[in-house]
Amino acid sequence: MTRILFVGDIVGETGLAYLEACLPELIRVVGADFVVANAENLDLTPTSGGCGMTPPSLRRLFATGIDLVTGGNHSFDAPDQSVHDDVRVLRPLNSAPGAPGRGAGVIVKDGLRLGVINLASRTTLPHVDEPYPAMEAQLAAWAEGGAVDMVFIDFHSESVMEKMALAFAVAGRAVGVVGTHTHVPTCDTRILPGGTAYVSDVGMTGPGDGLQGYCEAQFIDAIRRGVHPGPPQRLAPGAIELGAVVITVENGGAVEIERISPRFLQ
Repeated sequence: MTRILFVGDIVGETGLAYLEACLPELIRVVGADFVVANAENLDLTPTSGGCGMTPPSLRRLFATGIDLVTGGNHSFDAPDQSVHDDVRVLRPLNSAPGAPGRGAGVIVKDGLRLGVINLASRTTLPHVDEPYPAMEAQLAAWAEGGAVDMVFIDFHSESVMEKMALAFAVAGRAVGVVGTHTHVPTCDTRILPGGTAYVSDVGMTGPGDGLQGYCEAQFIDAIRRGVHPGPPQRLAPGAIELGAVVITVENGGAVEIERISPRFLQ
């Protein structure tokens, strides 16, 4: 039996500090063998693009026990693009040719190899390539070389239909397809035919009393004025939300996907 813990969109210092305090114990309690997180909102960088990741915050995050991080539409927001030199940092696989970094990676633990693919939809990032050709090429490359034992996919998308369709397209070829981006957890955890765990959106890990982890005032003002809200300026206050799921894999296929809440630490 193998367990994969996935932590949804980590938002700012609030989300990072929470994981520093709680994630090592959570990993122990759920018996996670692999730990993956979406970290494209890890840092608030309003002068450059709004969100993104910086090397100091990533060092703190990896120290909590996370093996690899995925991204999305904020992958390239931060001014320091050296984060993409780290093989543990993924950005969407279907980014434009020549984009920094990589869109797929392999985590090796105790002789098991988990291949992780990060994709973004064109509803989220209009300028990226279509996700399917990039995904199929990566799956074929791994299958030809026998490079991985299991495949896990983070699909960063606005659309539930897009996420679900992609999950059905790889049913039986991936042990998990999880949706990220909206920061709003969905209740549709399920196991698809062939042993593929699925959820439309894992949700976020960050402050809960605002709008997607950020103070709502600038967004309300932008909607009223009919303009783009621009980069987030401040984190929201409030109690932490933990968006996370754990997937249990047996005999090469997922048999369970369960939402994780703070009660696991009580």
